[in-house]
Amino acid sequence: MTLLKGQVAIVTGGGRGLGRAVAEALAALGASVVVASRNAPELDEVVKSIRRTKGHALAQTADVSDDRQVQELVLATERWVGPATILVNNAGVIEPVAPLARSDAALWLRNVGVNIGGTYLPTRAIIPGMLERGFGRIVNISSGAATQPSHGLTAYAASKAGVVQLTRSLALELEGTGVTAVSYHPGSMDTEMQGRLRRRSTADFQRADEYRQMETEGKLIDPRRAARVIAYLTLPETRRNGQTLSYEDADLTGAVDEALPA
Repeated sequence: MTLLKGQVAIVTGGGRGLGRAVAEALAALGASVVVASRNAPELDEVVKSIRRTKGHALAQTADVSDDRQVQELVLATERWVGPATILVNNAGVIEPVAPLARSDAALWLRNVGVNIGGTYLPTRAIIPGMLERGFGRIVNISSGAATQPSHGLTAYAASKAGVVQLTRSLALELEGTGVTAVSYHPGSMDTEMQGRLRRRSTADFQRADEYRQMETEGKLIDPRRAARVIAYLTLPETRRNGQTLSYEDADLTGAVDEALPA
């Protein structure tokens, strides 16, 4: 497939779960993908997997909450692959998972620093070039927690709501430039992060039993399904801007199926 031939994508949090699935999906459509996270061994495995299928990928370790490391990520991409035309802000953390009164303050603030700061910093670093070239696609990963309160997830819920509003406000600034930004809620996926929630006590996280039942009943979403939607949102022909999109959107699913092969 060559729908993304000539495009250069940065995927943060790309070492596992949804991020890995997104990196593989973009590479399968012809994009050159720079996969970023703090875990170098995981990144190396993702890059090897993509290269085994004749895709183009590069690993770059980076903490997305650190401005210097983000700048190095963007410069390395430009130096070794080319200017990024696609950015998928997927990196995120869920801890602390506990009632606010018992939460660890450092972890709480770290959550906001990674989930919101780690969306802001890569976006800020990459947007000037996108605007100069008149094209870019930015997809920010949100969550149902952005709109559905969850006992034990005050930091995560607040940060994901912040990602949604950041995206909406950014989209106003991008209108008519050829650069677009959307947020996407991929649903409850079968990932390592989701597994950590299932292992929590209901005293810390009241929905733990609900998630354990979803796993038992096979209702958790395959990350590759979500990655397919995200890949669609990065296509040059997809011009959605400012929308808060969800896995439950039947119209979106139909558009994906029409644009991408099964």
